Amino acid sequence: MRLEVVLLAAGWSRRMEGVDKRLLPWRGAPMVRHAAALYLGQGLPVVVVGRAQDEALALALDGMDLRLVANPDQDSEQGTSARVGLAHCLLDGDGVIFALSDQPLLRGEDIAALIADFAAHRDAVIIPRHDGVRGNPVVMPADMACGLNKAPARITPRTWIDRHRARIVWHEAEHSRFTSDMDTPQDADRLRQYES
Repeated sequence: MRLEVVLLAAGWSRRMEGVDKRLLPWRGAPMVRHAAALYLGQGLPVVVVGRAQDEALALALDGMDLRLVANPDQDSEQGTSARVGLAHCLLDGDGVIFALSDQPLLRGEDIAALIADFAAHRDAVIIPRHDGVRGNPVVMPADMACGLNKAPARITPRTWIDRHRARIVWHEAEHSRFTSDMDTPQDADRLRQYES
């Protein structure tokens, strides 16, 4: 499967009480670096979307074989960053994975399982779900990604997927790794128990 990854890392961690969660250490590396390594470890090209003049992010990702691009609108939502990243993809393969940088529990086997589901349903959007809760990352087929890339800028990937609801295939997970992210200090404390 020829998939590209858009890794979202432009957020301001507003609920983290002044801590930039992207840079929090996780198993000896900044969390965003851990996330990028997860996808690079699957042999996938990665586009990381950061902020404008994001020196801290560039330093955290230093030496990694990926492309770092900037979302110039610092007040925009996640969907805008996803569109910025998508615009920097080649879109010449089978699809695009939209991923978050704050899901440190995800494993290579989880990403491989999503990709296997996508390989079995080439025209489908693959969305992980656990106990009825929608998770991330999301795999979007190439034709939908190309269509989204040409759509008006206000259309987010979530909105685009909702317009193509019939093409969703749920990846039903028996674990919560796809639905565990870090938005608050309480989330950080909860996830730390799994770090070792």
